[in-house]
Amino acid sequence: MRFALLLALAVCALGCRSTSATYRFSPSPLELLVQEREGSPIIARVLVGIPGAEREGRRSNGMPELLVRIRIENKSRGLIRFDPSRAVLVGSDLAVFGRAKPDRKGTTVVPSGLAESLLIRFPFPMDGSLEAPLLTGVNLQFELDHDGTPVEVSVTMERDQPELLVDTRHSVTVGGGFYRW
Repeated sequence: MRFALLLALAVCALGCRSTSATYRFSPSPLELLVQEREGSPIIARVLVGIPGAEREGRRSNGMPELLVRIRIENKSRGLIRFDPSRAVLVGSDLAVFGRAKPDRKGTTVVPSGLAESLLIRFPFPMDGSLEAPLLTGVNLQFELDHDGTPVEVSVTMERDQPELLVDTRHSVTVGGGFYRW
């Protein structure tokens, strides 16, 4: 009976499409100290991390989305505003990912001395496969508004071991981890 259950689980797993994958990028997290211009005081410390990718709505036929986590720490005396829906993500093949989908709507406001974190989903610029040669690196571009002064920010992260691509035809997600069969 136990063997039959394990066999059924294995056959089901072979036919399933994965709904998530882990990608490691360096540095992780990426730390960035933001200034309005060179030589001016630091207005923000920004941390960027990429915890992985998952299919939209965690459906096996959903479009894959790269997950980007951002933490903004306000080091200034003024307000910092961040509109995550205006962020742009570009893959190493220069393909632009889909429109940013933040975990909460509207502009994020970070008062002096405080920090805010959020997750942004970027749909893959391809046919829906989690196999992603464009993910050897990514560049994230966004803008922070510091008391009415826009400050452009651009960060680049490189993927660790990009040659280890995921074969989603023979994989299964178990307990949040990703395993190949």
